[in-house]
Amino acid sequence: MVFSSNIFIFLYLPIFLVFYYGVKFKYKSYIIVVASYLFYAWWRPDFTFLFIGITVWNYIFGQLIYKHIDSNKEKAFRLLVVGVVGNLLTLAYFKYANFGAEVIGDFLGEFGFNTYYFEKVILPLGISFYVFQALSYIVDIYRKSGKPTERFVDFAAFISLFPQLIAGPILRYKDISGQLHSRTHSWELFSAGVCRFMLGFIKKVMIADSLAHISIYTLNNAQSGFFDTWIGMAASLIQLYFDFSGYSDMAIGLGMMMGFKFTENFNQPFTAMSLTEFWNRWHLTLSAFLRDYVFFPLVRGKKVAAEVGLLLTMGLSGFWHGASFSFIFFGLYFGVFMVLERKLNIATKNRDKYSAIKNIRTLMLLIGVMPFFMGGNLTGSFYLYGGMLGLRGWGSVDKLIINVGTISILFMFASVVWCVLSGYIEKKYTATIKDKPSYFMKNVGVYESCFIWFFFLISLSKLSASSFSPFLYFQF
Repeated sequence: MVFSSNIFIFLYLPIFLVFYYGVKFKYKSYIIVVASYLFYAWWRPDFTFLFIGITVWNYIFGQLIYKHIDSNKEKAFRLLVVGVVGNLLTLAYFKYANFGAEVIGDFLGEFGFNTYYFEKVILPLGISFYVFQALSYIVDIYRKSGKPTERFVDFAAFISLFPQLIAGPILRYKDISGQLHSRTHSWELFSAGVCRFMLGFIKKVMIADSLAHISIYTLNNAQSGFFDTWIGMAASLIQLYFDFSGYSDMAIGLGMMMGFKFTENFNQPFTAMSLTEFWNRWHLTLSAFLRDYVFFPLVRGKKVAAEVGLLLTMGLSGFWHGASFSFIFFGLYFGVFMVLERKLNIATKNRDKYSAIKNIRTLMLLIGVMPFFMGGNLTGSFYLYGGMLGLRGWGSVDKLIINVGTISILFMFASVVWCVLSGYIEKKYTATIKDKPSYFMKNVGVYESCFIWFFFLISLSKLSASSFSPFLYFQF
């Protein structure tokens, strides 16, 4: 089940809200757990048992670590290691077993062993996200950043919370633990959540799905040349942003309807003036997770140099996105350029004075990494790079427009206008208010709500007339 579907909007969500608001607070976690398991089981009921197993495993280790953290720190650390390894082995098997088997098979094939066979492993939806959340729980307890939940149902609600279950934002236990025990429900917060959900719905259905036609054409066109490949990769980058940030907006909005306040996941990433700044604006919860649980432990005490730690962290980030060498190169691409930015002293921060030249340079580097993300494997990635380098000629923009339709091209221009407008508003806001960043249309007034309702209704009609379109990050 996906948020951008009629069955979710007109059946699942209304029924859930009726039950959720129809019980006392102490029972709300039970409603969340039941509803979330039903939401997840809609895809594959059998994988719900894996999901429950991960939940029970981390709850038990959280309790054991907390029990020994003051009296026997060494034992608590051993428990932490076992808990973390159990999570990572589970993630490794389901996400990387096929990749490992393929690499081994290719290696053995070089020596004439062609009988190697490995049964394909199905990737459970959202496993990268809920395993990371489970890891944050036991690590935060070990670090004394939070106490374990008193009730198992509250922990199960934290892990299974359906708004962000499949594709984030990645919740950190220390950030959400207090809200599990006490949170405010109000019409003001609920209505703000509805608007935020509708905003994400518009971004996904109206913009991202329209841009998908350009991306698909570029990937499937064997004759794509210089111009159409660059346009296709730019469209893919913008599609990815509106698709993923649209999901995040919908997840945050649903959380607000339930009284939760989730961490923001995007902050105008296309205004970045360096790749370092880009990762301070894009997929913020993943960036923060890797920073706190991978990068800092690596460089703390100078175990490894900061540059090496950055390369390893970004390489891991790429591998987290997908089990393929192309995704490893995707992460290392960012790592190499971010190290160079540090060495050349051109890494920027969110509040640095805007420079159009730096911004354009960064956008070109972002488009330049998209073949690794969209190619599927190294062969497909290098083929796209061949088009971007003009190895198959200049290409045909006219043919692209004819095949994808003028509507898709118009939505690409509309998406650029959206990014420029929202970026301008964010820059203007942070220039005058220094205490916190701005998120486009996070605070909705009368005019903004009219805008959102109008385009939400249009998006609904588009959804009814189109085919099923899952979110891009479901594959991770």
